[in-house]
Amino acid sequence: MRVLISGMNAWHTGITAKEFNAMEALEALWISNKNPGLPADKYKRIWPYHLGMKPFYHAPFPYLEEKMRWRNLWLYDAWVRRQTLPEGVDVVQCPMGSCSPVFDLADKSGRRILKVYEAMNGHPTTQRGYWQREADIHSPGFVVPISQKVWSRMNREIYRADCVLCPSTYVLESMVNNGVPREKCFLNPFGVDVSLFPRRKALPEPGVFKFVVTGNLTVRKGQQYLFEAFKKLHAEYPSAELHSFGDPRPDFKGLYAQWKGFPNLYLHASVSQKELGAFMAGCTAYVFPSLEEGFARSLLEAMSVGLPVIATHESGATTLLPRESPMIIPPASTEAIYRIMKALCEDRDLLCRLSEESCSKFDVNNTWGAYAKRLLDGYQERVDEMRRTRDSAH
Repeated sequence: MRVLISGMNAWHTGITAKEFNAMEALEALWISNKNPGLPADKYKRIWPYHLGMKPFYHAPFPYLEEKMRWRNLWLYDAWVRRQTLPEGVDVVQCPMGSCSPVFDLADKSGRRILKVYEAMNGHPTTQRGYWQREADIHSPGFVVPISQKVWSRMNREIYRADCVLCPSTYVLESMVNNGVPREKCFLNPFGVDVSLFPRRKALPEPGVFKFVVTGNLTVRKGQQYLFEAFKKLHAEYPSAELHSFGDPRPDFKGLYAQWKGFPNLYLHASVSQKELGAFMAGCTAYVFPSLEEGFARSLLEAMSVGLPVIATHESGATTLLPRESPMIIPPASTEAIYRIMKALCEDRDLLCRLSEESCSKFDVNNTWGAYAKRLLDGYQERVDEMRRTRDSAH
């Protein structure tokens, strides 16, 4: 089994590539980011795309970087079309929006190669709808910075793919609800580096109520509902704290100005994973009320530390936690977030029980090595089935 991974942006694919390489299954990694630690013969940097994006990586307007990420796709396409697909490739795996030119190479090769669309979020139709809806409510005038042309491209990629890689039950459901055959979907939740998020040794001291959320501030991730919930909690527990790690995106600009300076609401910039793991160890719970997500890896990070996670189905949390768990909250519900945060402040036994439940749902299956092994096993089954189908047809 030989896999080629290609993407205009690495996201987590560099980690996947390193795990595949350790299992002697990686043919090549094509990305615009730096080499994540692969042998030189297994890595190609997509220089045209990287250089086209370089002026925008540290631009003062995050909206511009996000917009140009997709507008510069033509540079990625032009580079990929000049490549030759290695002879030994059995699978090509690409994140959403990056599939089209690689799928073209696979089709032109004349060989039966498994084409995998990796869904970083829900189905494009669902993702766009949720995001724009929240922007219309909380940031009037903001338009999602991805053009219709790109959304259409993602839809075509899903249609062309032999396999749609889904990191959560939410993503899988969104695909099926938008007409993607269930058998085409492959559910495989992400992994986490447990060395960066070690299990904490004890719960916070009684009377210490410290909640944490991570990720860029954007209406799609639902922090607007969390901040309102914390406002209600703070009125009853003035010593309670909420720490948000992440930078504000353009659709959250007005909300950020509104909440900046609110008592005990700490708006931090992003920090390293090691720092975040150490900070989480002293927290009461992790809160992630996302309205549209692929699978928030931060949920696994919090569970690895031993925090209860207060999260929506749409965040991907129900991939690991039962839907009836008190930690699962409905989307866009300030009241639901407030109630569970308040309950954790009032009931030490509940905090202990939910911490144990969170720990019990996290195990060796949630490492990156286990993630990669499941991928290879699943790909092998699908490749074998494709070959059996081809042979029977002849």
